[in-house]
Amino acid sequence: PVKLWQSLFYRKIAKKIDSIALLTTSADSRNDVLTTLSVLAAAIISYFTGIELDGYMGATVALFIIVNGVKLVIDTINPILGPRPNKEFVDYINRKILSNEHIIGIHDLHVHSYGPSKCFASLHCEVPAEQDIMFSHNVIDNIEREVLKEQGIHMVIHLDPVIRSDEKTNMLKTRVIELLSDISPEIGIHDFRAVWGTTHVKILFDIMVPYKFSLRDNELTQVISDKITTLDSSYSPVITVDHYD
Repeated sequence: PVKLWQSLFYRKIAKKIDSIALLTTSADSRNDVLTTLSVLAAAIISYFTGIELDGYMGATVALFIIVNGVKLVIDTINPILGPRPNKEFVDYINRKILSNEHIIGIHDLHVHSYGPSKCFASLHCEVPAEQDIMFSHNVIDNIEREVLKEQGIHMVIHLDPVIRSDEKTNMLKTRVIELLSDISPEIGIHDFRAVWGTTHVKILFDIMVPYKFSLRDNELTQVISDKITTLDSSYSPVITVDHYD
């Protein structure tokens, strides 16, 4: 009864103060109650039926303790390392930033939450390279302040200037995007640049693929590189792989 009361008490307080540590303590007390009841049930069944369940119940309880112990460790460590951002937050960031006409695109969003009022986020915003740098910086500052005011999240935004006036690079980017779409519609692209040399063209860009993509990163970059070089043997791709859920 005491352990059960402890579990309920810790859980109630944890919800009030949003404490992962107390939720973990509540789960630990609950597990003590469940394991004790399991052992007691096995003893009663053995007494009245003569069926010896001690070994089976002991193994079951041991497995239960190991599984829940690992889960408790993960639940405790996650807030320290920083959990992944939830879909609602990602959707909010996309709507918030991309609604600004001076922002072309965003990528590389990272969120680290360390409890109430201690959430930090960073991302890259693509802006037109021809846009005045002081103006772009002011746009970014305003977004950071608005997110802090609306969500209480301290955001750091990195500026990525994108050249849109180079028609030759834009045409090459379009061809690469079509090529990626043929490989898989799940592949996204950002930070596309081309360095036009006298003997070869270095093509640098990042791709975004799901964590559970069918190909490994090195396999995928090789496939993409092979397809790009078939367009022109002078093309030399440099590809960085990012992941998303």
